[in-house]
Amino acid sequence: MTLRRRVKRVGGSLGILIPRDFATAMHVKEGSEVRLTLVGNQVVVEPVEGSLDDGGFRRAFAAVLRRHRRGFGLMARYDRGGWQPPRR
Repeated sequence: MTLRRRVKRVGGSLGILIPRDFATAMHVKEGSEVRLTLVGNQVVVEPVEGSLDDGGFRRAFAAVLRRHRRGFGLMARYDRGGWQPPRR
C-alpha cells in the first residue's frame, strides 16, 4: 500500500495521521505504542509487541504479587532472619 499524506504541525513537532486501513493492517489503535526507525531518509513505523504502559505494568505486577503472596512472604521472612524450614 502506498499513500501520500501532508505533514502537519502538532505542538512543537510534526505529525502524520495514520489512515484507518494502515492502522488496521498494523494492528494498532489509539494509545498503541509504536517504534520509529530512521532508515536513510525514510521513517519506518512498527507496532511494539507486548509493551505495557505504566498502569499496565502496575496491574501485572500486582497480579503476580497476589498469585505468589505466600512465596514472597516466605522470602521476606528469610531476609529478616525469621524463616525456619518446615518440620517433617
